[in-house]
Amino acid sequence: MLKRNKMRIVHLFRGIVFGISLFSSINILFADEWNLAIETPKAEWGLLEEPSPKYKWGLESPTVTHKKSDSIVMHYNGKAWSCVYNAYSAWLNCIYGFDPNNIFAAGDNGVVLHYNGNSWIKQKTRVTSRLNRIWGISPKNIYISGDQGAILHYNGTEWKKYTMMTATWFSSTWGIDAKSIFIAGALGKILHYNGKKWIEQESGTSNWLYGISGNSADNVYAVGDYGTLLHYNGKEWKKIILNTNKRLTSVCVPDANSVFVVGADGLILHYDGMHWSRQRSGTDNWLRKIWAIDDNTIFAIGDNGTILSYDGKKWSKQKSGTNYLLLGIWGNRRDSVYVVGIKPKK
Repeated sequence: MLKRNKMRIVHLFRGIVFGISLFSSINILFADEWNLAIETPKAEWGLLEEPSPKYKWGLESPTVTHKKSDSIVMHYNGKAWSCVYNAYSAWLNCIYGFDPNNIFAAGDNGVVLHYNGNSWIKQKTRVTSRLNRIWGISPKNIYISGDQGAILHYNGTEWKKYTMMTATWFSSTWGIDAKSIFIAGALGKILHYNGKKWIEQESGTSNWLYGISGNSADNVYAVGDYGTLLHYNGKEWKKIILNTNKRLTSVCVPDANSVFVVGADGLILHYDGMHWSRQRSGTDNWLRKIWAIDDNTIFAIGDNGTILSYDGKKWSKQKSGTNYLLLGIWGNRRDSVYVVGIKPKK
């Protein structure tokens, strides 16, 4: 429920109070019942925080012990989750696909794995940076962003690295077509690819950004530290001010009038085209990624093997059978969804 009374909004950043914004902003206030003012700790891309000690969502039953590697790939068939691959030693941070015979996973040390329908095969990337997010148009046109300014492109035959004049750590990649691709990352950096070159856009924030997504070239959202939520209308980025300073880690946009955001401590926000509201997630585990098949089939994943599903009305828990930190998700049907995760810190 939104507050109707007017109040002044100030931005807090490490003890400094800013009363003037250098870019347009939209003030959105939420009910006091979730006015959470505890500053979340900053860590590299939000992947290394200590997991919550609470194990929820049916994990009281024995969990799978993945002895072969530090990473797992899980698959959902519409009824249950199962581990389909755990034979690679490097952390896998993200996954993206096009059909059952073309699925890509990427992670630490520049690793990219391709699933051809039968087996996972390592591809040569010639980079050693950690790779954080994948997005693609087709199996012959894929982009990956990562640490130390890494931006890779796959043409169906080989991976090539763009020569960038930046060492920014990029955390998220999303696009609408070959002529409109966005990358977001450290210190509010946002790049846009117009089909010919990468151009930096003015985001209006220096906060780290962890997720970017949209449903058209003029309806794009980016999320990050301290409750940072930005919207791009095709011309400029504007800040939407939320009454929370929690870290927002991922965003998905099923349509113009439906936006979902997830973040620290089980936070889920929804925009219905007019108002932002908080939805009950039923967990205080960090949620790392959200993915929509459609407006009534949405998944959120996170720490301690947390997997939530949304049916258009409410969020429900799913049994993952693992306590891994789940970091990446992709699916094109409600009965075929893939997740990658990494072994939690001891």
